[in-house]
Amino acid sequence: MQRVQSIYLLLVFVFALLYALFPMAQLDSETASYSVRLIQFGSLFAQTPLSMGFLGVMAVVMWFAVILMTVYMTFQYKNRLFQIKLGKLNMLLHAALILVSFFFIDNLRAQLDNGTMNYGAGILFPVISLIFILMAIKAIRRDENLVRSADRIR
Repeated sequence: MQRVQSIYLLLVFVFALLYALFPMAQLDSETASYSVRLIQFGSLFAQTPLSMGFLGVMAVVMWFAVILMTVYMTFQYKNRLFQIKLGKLNMLLHAALILVSFFFIDNLRAQLDNGTMNYGAGILFPVISLIFILMAIKAIRRDENLVRSADRIR
């Protein structure tokens, strides 16, 4: 049977991919409308007057770090205490990704004169991932406690 924390971590990975694919925000100005997606940074900003800037680069780097951390954490199942520490670090990375994303979208909105902004579905995916990381850590901790109690009985 599959360990439940592996399924939770798979869902974290899936939601991280969805974060990159779905629009984080919809920016509308008097002349044009822009859908802000992590994957389309190069093609989006090459055709528009909007600048990706430092925050955009940070969002991409943080997203890539979240993906790598989730995959690495999934395969550290033999060392549960280390896996819990990686989970806490992954939660910190997700929180930073959420903050950088909001600042990035706000920076883009400030570049538009008289522009309006609506958040998209993509901005929710890191929050959902945080919940699944918490659930995975709880399941890993439960496994660790079960192993320790079995060791005490011997």
